[in-house]
Amino acid sequence: MRLIDGPLSLQLDLPTVIWEWYRDYRFTIPLSLGILGLVLLAFPVRARSGRGAAELTPRTPVSFSRGWWFVAPALILALVLIVSVTAGAASQPDPTTGRYTMYFVDLGGERGMGTSIYGWFNSLPCLILTGAMIVIAILDLFLIARPALDHNQERAVHTRTVRTRNVLLVGTGALLVHFGLILGSLAGTASVRSMFSTSEGGVTFWTTFAALEPALVGASRLAAVLGFALWVAVALSAIPSWRRAPATINS
Repeated sequence: MRLIDGPLSLQLDLPTVIWEWYRDYRFTIPLSLGILGLVLLAFPVRARSGRGAAELTPRTPVSFSRGWWFVAPALILALVLIVSVTAGAASQPDPTTGRYTMYFVDLGGERGMGTSIYGWFNSLPCLILTGAMIVIAILDLFLIARPALDHNQERAVHTRTVRTRNVLLVGTGALLVHFGLILGSLAGTASVRSMFSTSEGGVTFWTTFAALEPALVGASRLAAVLGFALWVAVALSAIPSWRRAPATINS
């Protein structure tokens, strides 16, 4: 049984109950992991105190970031929203379950074909989780920037810059992996074919966006690889870097 479609295809024998759960909620897993990661990145939470160094410049949630750091997450978020709404609008209710997870094509002559699609049943919960992840990321940035700086301001600024970057990387990685799963699902939808026999011979039908299947597969793999790479980068940033301490030689 195929556990993951698209960029992370794995063949595993799983109980039917587990497979059905994964099939229904696989799109929410990257976002849930992103939320968990952002919650962990909020720590340690430092209370404000008067022992920090005085600073005249007011601090904001973006004080320890660079403007271009927000370009990638904003672009990926826009793509996720566009694809989610478009696929949701194209979905129709499953005749058996009533869930908006089906894509039907009317072929005329009382004929048609259908397959699964990333519809409203999947996209609405994911959009809610995406909104929650954005709120938590903003809260993280507030918690990182708000406390007063230590007396060693250079080290404090560096630490907060790394933490701010990690917040953005975790959120961006979650969006990328989620986006990769969406594109992989849409590639599967685009690949559906149907053939009917007529008096003139066999006739093959396909979806209106069948030509996008190779591009969707490639983009799905690329998004997943980049997303996991960002998560790995955050994990590696937690490894302390060893620096040689200057030695003092007494003559």
